[in-house]
Amino acid sequence: MPAALFTDEWLAECNRALANLDVPRASADRLVVTELVANAPPGRHGAITLVADAAGVRLAAGDDPAASAWLSVSMSDAEALHAGALDPARALIEGRIRIRGDFRAVVDAVGLLAAAHDLLRVR
Repeated sequence: MPAALFTDEWLAECNRALANLDVPRASADRLVVTELVANAPPGRHGAITLVADAAGVRLAAGDDPAASAWLSVSMSDAEALHAGALDPARALIEGRIRIRGDFRAVVDAVGLLAAAHDLLRVR
């Protein structure tokens, strides 16, 4: 059974999956996107940052002030998005996801997370 979303255990599972992704990135090309989650329950992080650079792709707990984009979402919508039950484009159109910063960076980050989730589901 997968770990609860946004817990330390979930971060570790995602980072193991992300480490297995073959994502060629130029050394100068760095992607940093933070997901801010409203109403995160105790024991879960209210902010998660995805970093993709020459060292690889990884998630870290907390906000990164150097992020190129931030997306804000409620906890219930975050759970639905990460489970694949809510389409990101639909959620964006409906205003359930708010984006600040570089929209393209968010699209790239969502693609990397989707690939990691696919690897987690086949375990």
